[in-house]
Amino acid sequence: MKSIVWDFDDTIANSYPGIVSATQKSLRENFDISLSKDTIFKEAKKTSVRKFVNELLSDQEDVDQAVKVFYASYYRYEKDYHDKITLIPHIKNILKYCDEKHYMQFIVTHRDDSIYPLAKSLGIEHYFKEIVSVADDFKRKPDSEMLDYLIEKYDLKKEDLWVVGDRKIDIDFGRSVGAQTILLNSEKVDFDYDYQVSDLLEIEKII
Repeated sequence: MKSIVWDFDDTIANSYPGIVSATQKSLRENFDISLSKDTIFKEAKKTSVRKFVNELLSDQEDVDQAVKVFYASYYRYEKDYHDKITLIPHIKNILKYCDEKHYMQFIVTHRDDSIYPLAKSLGIEHYFKEIVSVADDFKRKPDSEMLDYLIEKYDLKKEDLWVVGDRKIDIDFGRSVGAQTILLNSEKVDFDYDYQVSDLLEIEKII
């Protein structure tokens, strides 16, 4: 049986406006660092917000504490945007298609446990066998730990496993266990992937 592991932010849901705004506000409020939303968006898409912020605060006396301070404000600001989060175009169509094909579907995300009410409010939680978050104390992507957990729990076959995401970190995550990868990104990138799509409906022709 085929199985699909979906990233959430900017793959299933258009949540980056809130992520970027919360990052901008927290950096300015706590560290007097002013960056444009465009700069934050581009840097966050390269790797992750956490890695970007860690590098940005690397000159702080206690980097770990500085990151904790950042996230205390970040989570508060980002939560204010939850009611503005919308689904990526055609995601419900492809989730329904995969469901009708009886593929097992999962979400694996760096979000905290806010992912659960978000999936419910967006009306998509019933498509997923399980939603896995770093709030469950798993190592972050691209470490394979969250995929290893799903593979073992559901006896997933790597040759039938697909990972879909919008960033290099998602592709590296899938490749860490030998899964096939689909990059949702309309721009040319400088890293390897198995398939690239600009519209989620294209996935019907791939999987």
